[in-house]
Amino acid sequence: MLDAPLTRPVACRRYRNGRFSDITDDVATEIRVTLTVAGVGKKTLYAAPLDPEVLVLGHAALDMLPAGQIPVVTAAEGLFFDLDVRPDTRPAPDTALPRGLPAAELLGLMRRFIAEAGLWDDTGCFHRAALYDTGTGEFVVRAEDIGRHNCLDRLAGYGLRLGLCLPELILFLSCRVTASMMHKALRAGIRMVVSRSAVTGAALTAAQEAGITLIGFARDAEERFTVFTDPSGRVGL
Repeated sequence: MLDAPLTRPVACRRYRNGRFSDITDDVATEIRVTLTVAGVGKKTLYAAPLDPEVLVLGHAALDMLPAGQIPVVTAAEGLFFDLDVRPDTRPAPDTALPRGLPAAELLGLMRRFIAEAGLWDDTGCFHRAALYDTGTGEFVVRAEDIGRHNCLDRLAGYGLRLGLCLPELILFLSCRVTASMMHKALRAGIRMVVSRSAVTGAALTAAQEAGITLIGFARDAEERFTVFTDPSGRVGL
């Protein structure tokens, strides 16, 4: 985490029950992070003040580089990062992973994912995402940020930093799955997405074309979820 606080108090007025009152509320802090990828270009990102290096690594990998290349940070000064491009020499992912999940286990995992303490507990301003390993039975990494797209960038960055194979893991999301979110997930090689929220038509089409599993409205309290597409039969009783 950086020295910048995650939130700051502000004086404001609240209208409630027919009257105004003066209150102090917290607003989330955003920082501006700049990355320059050699031979590719420069981007500026707005994000929570959390580990900017992992954010720029993931964003470069998912949004700025073609398949077969990975970014490497070569210089960092404050919130400005220079990155170089290297060939991706990581081994191919296991095509048998992630393994399937029974319905009850999937709901139990969503319950764990949502119940874990996080930044949104105090602010209501953060999205979260996590990667689950069906081999170990653990969420191997989690990310939170103000922007839901930043969460996927952070997971990709952690994947590079920790040597994780994202295609072998299940992506859990607190937010809706839009076309842009699905694009990032597919770029990361994700094969199964489980969201607590809605799925858009364009995201579904992209998932169907890619042949991945897409689940939405996974609500543990209501004991339900919707399987939008599951060509590999990863979800059952």
